[in-house]
Amino acid sequence: MLEVDKKEAHLLQKAVRQWESENLITPEQATRLKETWRIRQGDWQVVTLYIFIAAISCALMAFGSLVLDEKWIEVLRLKFSLTDGIIATLFAALTVFLCFNGYRRQQRNPDYSLNRELFWLLPVLSVGVSVVYLGKTLQYLNGNYGVFWLLATAAYGILGILLSSRLMWTATLLCLIPAYVKLTYYISDDKAFFLGMNLPCRMILLAVIMVGIHWIFRNNRLYKQVKHITWVGSWLLLLLSGWMISIFGNSASWDEWQQVRQVSLLWWVGAFTVLCVLVLVWGIKAHDTMVRDMAVLFLLLNLYTRYFEYLWDRTHKGVFFTVLALSFWWLGKLLERRLKARSGKN
Repeated sequence: MLEVDKKEAHLLQKAVRQWESENLITPEQATRLKETWRIRQGDWQVVTLYIFIAAISCALMAFGSLVLDEKWIEVLRLKFSLTDGIIATLFAALTVFLCFNGYRRQQRNPDYSLNRELFWLLPVLSVGVSVVYLGKTLQYLNGNYGVFWLLATAAYGILGILLSSRLMWTATLLCLIPAYVKLTYYISDDKAFFLGMNLPCRMILLAVIMVGIHWIFRNNRLYKQVKHITWVGSWLLLLLSGWMISIFGNSASWDEWQQVRQVSLLWWVGAFTVLCVLVLVWGIKAHDTMVRDMAVLFLLLNLYTRYFEYLWDRTHKGVFFTVLALSFWWLGKLLERRLKARSGKN
């Protein structure tokens, strides 16, 4: 007998009722079909997820205490006369071994498994250690840390694509951002502007590039497994950078921004508002619920940010929090209605 959870059982029951109402099956067949599954006792998937989250947390803390502290590596270095280059090579070899082992496990059981996905945390950490010690060997090319962030990005990206690992690809995007930031600062000699753009404006450019790369490779067979991560990350970076620009504009520094009149930044606010509206309209037309909902959230964030900037000292706080409560209530009601409509369609 097939074991399913409550959500899956509800879907199966709806399907059987629909088939019965359309006379595709007889009432006797419907009864026999309903006897072919049973509801799984306990939501072990949620428990398993919490256990794996705990495992990741412990692994990261162990990595921090063992590797980032470097004490045990220093002991091995002194005992075996290891250089930074040898340590980088050893961790690179460990990465190859872990990836080969994970690939073999993946070939034996190609179905997605949270347990197997979390296994890729080990090569993620080993790649990071290898790149750090390679940088020490080369003295970080006289302070050009961006090259090594970019090297880690390339390593994670290649492994993420070849191994269809979502965790590896997430590490790729997380490394890409500091790589981009460090390289732009290095090219501009640590000046505030790069091609006339401060940091938030540069991040907008990176987000646009990421969206473009996604569109180019969206139908690639290898990229399909991880494309959703890029899609979500690109829009989040785009809207988050736009929100930062609506606050700071293209100011070079914190001191310069403090001396800028808020009224002079209104056109940045207008640009961000237009961006959110365009993204919202596009998300609705493209039937992309993620993009649509993200645009709505940033429109609300934009509204509340403007209140704190221009009206906080001029309006009653009770009125503001009343409006805030009503808006969140409206948002929750809207989401609940959409969830019910979606479950009704299913």
